[in-house]
Amino acid sequence: MRRTLMHRNQALLDFEVDVAEDDVRILDAPDADAAADTPLAAMGLAGPDGAEFARQIIRERTLSPNREDLDPILDALGARSPLELALMGHGLSLMDDLWYRAPGSTERWEDVNFFDNGWDAGFGTAVLAADYEGLASCSPDTPDVTTRGSQVKAWERNEDGIRLIKHSLSESQVDFQGALLAAELCRRLFGEDAYQPLEIVERQGARFSATPLMISRDEELVQGFRLFAMGGYSLAEARDLCGPALPDTYADILTRSDVENVSACVAQAYAFKALSLLSDMHAGNFGIIRNVETGARRAALPFDYDHAFGFPFDDFPVDAVCANPALAALLCAKNFSDLDPAWDWGWYDPQALDGFEGLIVEAYEGDGSLPPDFAKLVARLFVIQRSYVNELSSTGEGTHGDTGLSAQGR
Repeated sequence: MRRTLMHRNQALLDFEVDVAEDDVRILDAPDADAAADTPLAAMGLAGPDGAEFARQIIRERTLSPNREDLDPILDALGARSPLELALMGHGLSLMDDLWYRAPGSTERWEDVNFFDNGWDAGFGTAVLAADYEGLASCSPDTPDVTTRGSQVKAWERNEDGIRLIKHSLSESQVDFQGALLAAELCRRLFGEDAYQPLEIVERQGARFSATPLMISRDEELVQGFRLFAMGGYSLAEARDLCGPALPDTYADILTRSDVENVSACVAQAYAFKALSLLSDMHAGNFGIIRNVETGARRAALPFDYDHAFGFPFDDFPVDAVCANPALAALLCAKNFSDLDPAWDWGWYDPQALDGFEGLIVEAYEGDGSLPPDFAKLVARLFVIQRSYVNELSSTGEGTHGDTGLSAQGR
């Protein structure tokens, strides 16, 4: 299967997919000496690793291999792999302006993009209802087939706009409470216009989280290998960057991406991480937002809150953490002590977080799926983190000091 990788109406390169081997081959290797103002160079694909970067971008422009319902989706649509499924349509996404054009096609971006043309809503309806047999009559040319992540999810478009509808991490759906708290924390820290107003909705008799699309028609979210290519990293460096992101690494990525106010951006991202107890900070959960028309770039504010408030300890059962709150405090101090007083803290208003611990208790208290002390423990951990951030941002120094938690808890 041969295709041309397009960016809007610019042809970037041709590639071929061996469906049987589930492999991508770049047919016309990018010119390492291409001028800086060419579309290929602007994408970061004109360097010595350009062809391999392009291959990685295409390979990851699919459903994730660990998605919970991957097999029934592939079976229903007769695809042997997520890569083949993406090629059954145009490989389009709602998050950027890349797409695939078939040989001999005269289609243009205006003919195929989802903002102007929509997509088959039946695909998402069938997925959310777990009616996978119903997918057989749906078009695979949907944004769902290029959306990463392990959870069941689908894009929805209605009078309220475009939203990502996502299944819970667990049967108890307690992670929804953490995500709602994180969205409110984001609103308080960054303002009404900057946060993602997550809410819980019902579809086909089940509850899901719903998050608005974070970009406009003329913007794209640049992540992963494309972000690293545009930043001038080598392929070996890029592969090392795919794991958990340290603050210095994140700062370097933003600096190479020509983002303004890098120091404040790093402080915002890692203060949010520390305050929300969010350990899920990796290359799939951050990026830059690029205006396609003007070229302006800004750091994307935190998104994907599924592991926030109470879920930072994947290696420790919740019961064990609640039984030993001092251990929980130590784990927080270990995981969330990477803030730097030298960062720009001018944006931070400590009064914005007054009383937030009460919201945490209210959200979790009475949930029979959790240990009785869970709500107060998470609220106390937040108070410790808030004190740390407040002290560091106001005096240039921050310590966790005495956690105030005994082995029996308070």
